[in-house]
Amino acid sequence: MTAEAVRMRFPARSEYLLLARLAVAGAARRMALGRREVADLKLAVTEACSNAIRHAYAEGLPGEIELELVLERDRLELVVEDHGTGIALPLPDPPAPSEWGGMGFPIIRAVVDELEIRPSEGGTGTVVHMTKRARPGVRVNGDPRGRTSEV
Repeated sequence: MTAEAVRMRFPARSEYLLLARLAVAGAARRMALGRREVADLKLAVTEACSNAIRHAYAEGLPGEIELELVLERDRLELVVEDHGTGIALPLPDPPAPSEWGGMGFPIIRAVVDELEIRPSEGGTGTVVHMTKRARPGVRVNGDPRGRTSEV
């Protein structure tokens, strides 16, 4: 399988989080992931997008969130990017939830295989790059192609 990519851009408003979740579910269908893993990825993307809405575009400033999903044979790359107020990096490890007002990054870190948080290319904004690897030989919902009916 050659890499397939889905790219979308949407307003940084909470009513668009469902759109991001549906895109993740659709991409994850193509991999050998179980329902719980798909739900975890939807949660991770929701947390990353929610952080951008709350922190990058604080005080209701207009802005956009870019979501890129790159599906490769053995992994799914999930990239959430904003161009608002950047986050202070590097994040402490282990992170203290009170520094951001929530548990978003610890939750994300717990459900993905790799997490990278960096400034976006113009110096403003933040990129949250998550990677989830497929589990070889796993059959999801009895489908030998590894598909799931979860949305």
